[in-house]
Amino acid sequence: MIVGSSYSITICRKPFALLAMARRDSPPNFAQDSCTIEFDGASRGNPGRAGAGAVLRAPDNTVLFRSREGLGSATNNVAEYRALNLGLETALNNGFRNVRVQGDSQLVCKQQVQGEWRTHHPKMAELCGQAQGLMSQFDSCDIQHVPREFNSEADAQASRATNLAQGESQYDNAGRGYGRRGY
Repeated sequence: MIVGSSYSITICRKPFALLAMARRDSPPNFAQDSCTIEFDGASRGNPGRAGAGAVLRAPDNTVLFRSREGLGSATNNVAEYRALNLGLETALNNGFRNVRVQGDSQLVCKQQVQGEWRTHHPKMAELCGQAQGLMSQFDSCDIQHVPREFNSEADAQASRATNLAQGESQYDNAGRGYGRRGY
């Protein structure tokens, strides 16, 4: 689906997962099984002191988790990929099986979603491969590019992360009763 500058694709890695869920006695609780991941990277200079940020939201749009990681000196593109991976890792670690991912990086979204742009730099190729491996662990994953103004919370987390030491992570559990903790 292409609408203006936004685009989206759904990846269903386990096509029989919905059929199996339909056979259960009780319907699946998508409020506990699904989330939206917002991701963003920041770099003060390019390369410069960098950070990655991710925010997980419930279907009702409330913030569940905030994650940020200091990256030391890195380019903005590396920070964007690391932010995507951080968000995917946070979702997996909290038991989410169906995710909608959104970010304002056309580079990451076009490489991940449509495969339109090739990854030539070895570090970028490694991060792209990690993202693809993480995405394959979900039952479904929808990723889309969004305008910057719809990504402000993830941007704030990435900016905060630039003040962290390389490899230092911070994690806030803002939601109650979601993910593994809610089952």
